[in-house]
Amino acid sequence: MPVKYNLSAPTEVGIHDLSRLNLTAEMHATTDPAKSSILSGKLISAHAPYVKNGLRLNYAAKDIEHRTYAISYLKTYISKLPAHPTIKQINLHPPQKQWFDETQISGKYGDYELMIKAIQEIAIFANKFELEIVIENMNASFTRAETLDENSIDWNQMNISFGDSPEEWIKICEDVNLDNVFLCLDSSHTCTYAHKFKDDNTRTKRVMDFLKRPELIRHVHWSDNYLYDNRGRKDSHLSVGKGTLPTKLHQQIKKLDATILLEHFHGISELEEELEYINQL
Repeated sequence: MPVKYNLSAPTEVGIHDLSRLNLTAEMHATTDPAKSSILSGKLISAHAPYVKNGLRLNYAAKDIEHRTYAISYLKTYISKLPAHPTIKQINLHPPQKQWFDETQISGKYGDYELMIKAIQEIAIFANKFELEIVIENMNASFTRAETLDENSIDWNQMNISFGDSPEEWIKICEDVNLDNVFLCLDSSHTCTYAHKFKDDNTRTKRVMDFLKRPELIRHVHWSDNYLYDNRGRKDSHLSVGKGTLPTKLHQQIKKLDATILLEHFHGISELEEELEYINQL
């Protein structure tokens, strides 16, 4: 069964191979959207920025000055996207529930209801440009606990973003409740979240739980990861088929009515091998 839309790949693939392989692309979060380029006609989605000068843009921040700045920064970014008329979707990271890095000098703590209001404000603004917002499920951050047993981690002391669990991620979309707000499934992020659980069967189930509302998923960041060993605590971004995420997860992703980005690039030969693997799923 073929995917519904042409697959996308990072812009690093280059215009020649994107065209040769019939791929579209997503604008990187660090790209200046005001500047068009030879790749502009290949772009169908844009990854909204989430860091500015090392500071995470927490649009749910209890700190009103930080929150106002983050929302304004994202709206300014969106206002520049008409320079690329083929872009129809903006991928948006959920903000931080708590973030303890030294660089996070403001906006350390977020509030769920403030987040919902901010997404609504951003989405209503994006709708003026006929753009769709897709909310990405976030990775679980094991940065401070890479070697600890799952049951020994005190998550009250960890960096946490909203939307890392399937339930909260789906609820965000439901609570925003706007016609131009949907979900972006990041398959590698599902794996990092599943590593909060020790049992392999539970990990498999939790990964599959992200597909409970497939009709809400309109965009995918498709990568593989290591579900059953600690390498999967990192957002590995392996080529599809190179990790141990369940084959049934990949098969279900392929069936989604969603644009799909292969969110990694490990060279042309591996990309071609990956495309063949996907074709045979």
